[in-house]
Amino acid sequence: MKTIAVFTTTRAEFGILKPLISELNNNSATKVLLFVGGTHTASEHGYTINEIKKSDFKITQTFDYLLNEDSPCSLTKSSGIETIELANIFNNFNFDAICILGDRYELLPIVQTAILFKKPIIHLHGGERTEGAIDEQIRHMITKAAHIHFAACDEYAQNIINLGEESFRVYNTGALAVDNMTSVKRKKKTDIFSELKLNPKIPTIVMTCHPVTLESDISPHKQIENIFTALNNYNFQVVITAPNIDSKRNEIEKVILKHITKNPDYKYTESLGAENFHTLIAYSEFIIGNSSSGIVEVPFFKKPTINIGIRQKGRIQHKSIINTNYSVESIKKGIEKALNPEFKNEITKMKYLFGDGNTAKKMVSVIKSTNFDNILLKKKLTFL
Repeated sequence: MKTIAVFTTTRAEFGILKPLISELNNNSATKVLLFVGGTHTASEHGYTINEIKKSDFKITQTFDYLLNEDSPCSLTKSSGIETIELANIFNNFNFDAICILGDRYELLPIVQTAILFKKPIIHLHGGERTEGAIDEQIRHMITKAAHIHFAACDEYAQNIINLGEESFRVYNTGALAVDNMTSVKRKKKTDIFSELKLNPKIPTIVMTCHPVTLESDISPHKQIENIFTALNNYNFQVVITAPNIDSKRNEIEKVILKHITKNPDYKYTESLGAENFHTLIAYSEFIIGNSSSGIVEVPFFKKPTINIGIRQKGRIQHKSIINTNYSVESIKKGIEKALNPEFKNEITKMKYLFGDGNTAKKMVSVIKSTNFDNILLKKKLTFL
């Protein structure tokens, strides 16, 4: 039996990982150790560890490291605390490999510790591009450290190979989020609207805006203010989810909190959870902001995404993505396009690009057939 240590530090990441954790748990040849940290253990970020407990997954251990600030100094100190916590986890538990998803800075201490403890690294969602955020650098750093790569599509898999990774390590499995979207039973509109205290008679949209960590031309405060200025021209009910823990997060949140006190149709939540998020997309006019969920997940539902700014620049995009800059006029034009009946009809015919909902089974099949030995650990550049 192969034991895989799965690490999760954010709500969005765990929501995506759930099908893989289930598949690993349900397979007689694999076992999961689940380590939960970061925003999951912070009350100010929704204490989303409760969502994990409700999912019936056994939490092996938590690792709490966040300092309650979003400055580069504080985030760096948090990473140092995380490294100490991880050293104890790796020293006290036996497992064959680790599994991580994405491109968050919190993953770097996990990767470093795995290297020092000589544990193979399984990485999900490598080969992607987000040129407006530091995630771009972090993702490729993890790629160069990882031993097995599960990519969301052929182009991303080829990007990983182009980075010098040996092809036997790279698999196009599709995106795990698709497994959630095809298998999870969504709630009725009356139920989800009642739960979130929404008015079913008012057009609804979902808004998620994270710090754009490599944007220097316009402040986070101005970015988010312009979105609200544009939205104020319409009669929308807006469900706003919390920004990521990055530098300038608090600046964004302050603007959000100011606007929700002025407008009763603006609802703010630290975490919707995967089931509620996917349910709400289906009943929304469009999604607005700069989150990867608007690029990867929302197109599955054939709903428009208004993608603002440069944070997701470089990602493969469906026809349903409407790109705007940060100006009020550009955002308003994006909204008008998203509401256009012809555009809505056109995107119902598009093909979804990131898998068929069988991703977790493909991943577990690879894990079962892989020898976690010294040959796997010894990496080399293919272009040397």
